[in-house]
Amino acid sequence: MRKFRFIGILVAFALVLPLISIPKASFAAESVITKKIEVNKTTNYLYLYENGKVVKTYRVATGKTKELTPEGTFPIVVKITGPSWKDVPPGPNNPLGPRWNGFSVNGDNGRSFGIHGTNQPSSIGTHASHGCIRMLNEQVIDLYNRIYEGVPVWIHTGTSNGVWRGDMSVGLKPSTGYVKTTKDTTAWTGPSTGSFKITTVAKNTTLTRTGTSGNYTQVKLSNGRKGFIYNGDLNTGLTFKPESGYAEVTVDNSNVRKSPDLSSPVVEKAKKGAHYLLLADNGEWYQVKTASGKVAYISHLVAKKWVVTVTANSANVRSAASMNAPVVAKVSKGTELTKLGMSGDFHKIRLSNGTIAYIHKTVAK
Repeated sequence: MRKFRFIGILVAFALVLPLISIPKASFAAESVITKKIEVNKTTNYLYLYENGKVVKTYRVATGKTKELTPEGTFPIVVKITGPSWKDVPPGPNNPLGPRWNGFSVNGDNGRSFGIHGTNQPSSIGTHASHGCIRMLNEQVIDLYNRIYEGVPVWIHTGTSNGVWRGDMSVGLKPSTGYVKTTKDTTAWTGPSTGSFKITTVAKNTTLTRTGTSGNYTQVKLSNGRKGFIYNGDLNTGLTFKPESGYAEVTVDNSNVRKSPDLSSPVVEKAKKGAHYLLLADNGEWYQVKTASGKVAYISHLVAKKWVVTVTANSANVRSAASMNAPVVAKVSKGTELTKLGMSGDFHKIRLSNGTIAYIHKTVAK
């Protein structure tokens, strides 16, 4: 269906938000069941996973062209009952149907891309939308009732085999312990300011941590509800652990910041594919060194650890960048290795024991 990234639609949608009902509660931490979504743009099927198994399959419609619906792994950050679109109120003529499950692309607020219903049921199973993922109305209600804010959505054009192969670092992760607010702050229904405000939490309030998602911590509020609070407003107890290798920027024009906080000053802008020497990682931010020697921070939302993945069933790791060099280790398919660079046709890697070694590009990528 039509993406909200068009300016007129964005404005219209923003204007109707006060008329939209706020979800009563996120039930992510009420159950140990972990949920994930897979969308195959080639076949136009959506799969809902629970604890690693497909439990529901839905027919969907995706973008008219391949580039319209983004590919990658993105978290659900906002759920809306009865969304309005432009000047069309909730109801049978609304192009968004009865539910909106907004997912965050490149750190946005979940209002540009979503999984929603439709007033064109005949389009389901085809490539018909402007970027969103359409479902039949009764089915989007069913999905809405089964998922929660923080569920990761993996979108791709490859094969589907009942195994969720998205980015495991994305989405709500169970967590325990306590956090303390460092100032008066907002608790949101999802891990984004594009979700709905639940309440204001006073400075120096201690809360039970139940999960983490991106730059937000899910907590149990005094009324028993679950909410998300931005980590920059919390003493999270997350500590940086030394790391090696490089952080690879995944989003163009990304911010490299002075401190691990989304409101921190920007040290420099980074292009997609840029690499920074990795110093430490706290699970949400990479501590890196810039080319000028400054220590800075990049969010996990826009970067990942630079690795190569073994593609052969069994591959040789060698002591030098040569097929004649001694084999120092054998690694199996799917193994991720810390990448340091290239040397001819070989990936330069660091093994878990700290050894610098090499693996040929035909058996790892």
